[in-house]
Amino acid sequence: MAEGSKDVSAGQAGEATPNDAFQAARAQFAARRTYKRALRRARNPLYFSARSLILLVIIVLVAGAATLALVYALRREPEATGLDPIIHIVTSSTGTADSVPAASPDATAVPAVQVILAAETPENMILEGPAIPTVIITNTPIPLRVGAQAEVYGVGIDKLNIRNRPSLTDSQVLFRENAGKRFDVIGGPHQADGYTWWQVRDPQFQVEGWAVANYLRSISEGTGQ
Repeated sequence: MAEGSKDVSAGQAGEATPNDAFQAARAQFAARRTYKRALRRARNPLYFSARSLILLVIIVLVAGAATLALVYALRREPEATGLDPIIHIVTSSTGTADSVPAASPDATAVPAVQVILAAETPENMILEGPAIPTVIITNTPIPLRVGAQAEVYGVGIDKLNIRNRPSLTDSQVLFRENAGKRFDVIGGPHQADGYTWWQVRDPQFQVEGWAVANYLRSISEGTGQ
C-alpha cells in the first residue's frame, strides 16, 4: 500500500515538471523582453512605445480639430440684427396743382430760390457792380518804340540794309539781315529821305545801325511772336 502510494506520487510529480518548465521559460522570456525595452529607453531618451505614439497622434488630431473649429467660429460674421421698419405717412393737400405738400418736421429745410424767367424780366432792371471795359480785338500792328523788340519782315527773298546813318544817300551799309531777324530798338524815330528810321541793335553780336521802319514790325510783349 505504501509502495503504491509512492509510485502515484512520483507519477504526479513527473507530470507537473513540464508545466513548471514552460512557466519558467515564459517568465524568463518576459523578463528578457522587459530588459530589452529598458535598455532601449536608456540608450534613446526619445524612445516611445507604440501605445504612446498612438496616444500622441490622437491628441494632435483632437487639438487640430479644436483649432480649426475655433478659427471657423471667429471668421463667421455676426448675424445682422433685424431693424424695425420706419413708416412715414405723407399727406398732400387737396388744393390746386401749384400747392406744395408740407414737409415733415425732420426734413432739412431748403432755402427758397427765386427764378426769373426771360419773359418776366423787368425792362427797367438795373445791374449793379463795376463796369467791365470792352475788349476790342483788331489787327492793328503795335507801333515801334524805344525799348521794344522788332523783327525784319516784308523783304521777300531780299535782305534789309542796316546803315550807319538814317539816310539813303549820305550813309554806308554796315550789314544786311534776312526776314525774321530780331533787333532791340535803341533809338529813333528819325525822318529822312521820305522814310522813318529806327536805330536797332543785334542782341547776338551787339552791332548797331539804322533801318527803315517800312520793313520792321514790333513784337508783342509776352507772346514771343
